[in-house]
Amino acid sequence: MLPKEYRLSAKEFPLLYKKGFKSKGKYGMLICLAKNTSTPSFGYVVSKKIGNSVKRHRMTRLLRAISMEFVKEKELNSLNFQYIAFEFCDDFNILRKEFEKQLNHCLGNIKNEKNSSVFN
Repeated sequence: MLPKEYRLSAKEFPLLYKKGFKSKGKYGMLICLAKNTSTPSFGYVVSKKIGNSVKRHRMTRLLRAISMEFVKEKELNSLNFQYIAFEFCDDFNILRKEFEKQLNHCLGNIKNEKNSSVFN
């Protein structure tokens, strides 16, 4: 289970979708945006298009586990993340590789934005 300190509040979902950096993959889209707190926040959107409740919950559990691994591995402080699932994936390793690729893409965009704002 994702600890409460790492959960994205319902009010932050629309703002994150409008203003965040988006990275799309086969199984879903990762959106990230910088914020002013010390811990990262994660939110997941898994619609009924994915499948029945068992499949949706399985996908959410996998995404939570992957997110917590990356919180421990990388410095994700002061970032919000939202993952919108498009297609069901039951394989942890495949989903982890795609999530890591999307995460690196988003982190690169955020670094580029911070560097360019220094010179403007």
